[in-house]
Amino acid sequence: MTTASGAANITGATKVGKDSHYERIVLEPSTSQVGEVEHAKDLLDLALCSIPEEEEYDDKEEFLNETKEAIERGKKNLPKKFPFTVHMSEDESVLDKQVFKDYTGDVYWNECGRDFIVDPDQPKENFKPENMANLVYRSLKPFRILEGGMKPLTVKSLCEGVADLGFETGGCNFLENVDVQLREIDGKEVMTIVFFCGFPDE
Repeated sequence: MTTASGAANITGATKVGKDSHYERIVLEPSTSQVGEVEHAKDLLDLALCSIPEEEEYDDKEEFLNETKEAIERGKKNLPKKFPFTVHMSEDESVLDKQVFKDYTGDVYWNECGRDFIVDPDQPKENFKPENMANLVYRSLKPFRILEGGMKPLTVKSLCEGVADLGFETGGCNFLENVDVQLREIDGKEVMTIVFFCGFPDE
């Protein structure tokens, strides 16, 4: 697996200078790629975001126990350096499942705090819902976690690739959702996985 060379102690958006900006280009997947993207999103959501819903439990203690067990499964099965708290599926074999069925190109990863950084120095009108298209933001370039043509990406190897980056979450490490997008990076169409996270007490 190929990761960012020399990557260590990579920080979130708050500690990265504005000169690190890159143009985020999200592409519309082809008809054949739509199924690929949806499969990957569903698999990663099942594997890493199986967050129990409190309303589904009659007993709050049972809900809390299920939540704790889901978190403990993640700690037990994922690399120690993996910086995010996940709610892992009861089916631990999901870690060995292939994220993409047919796609064999490069795979990139980013975290939401790096992917969408709102510029605070802009007109307040831009923050109104009807003016969101005018919102000024910047992005930091995703990291390549798998080189195309190598072994297929599995859920486990994805987490290993992220762990190898040495990413520092700044406390925003509660994985809530995973998105998969087709993007243009360095002139190539590549699959990009984005982690959406929150703080544990939110």
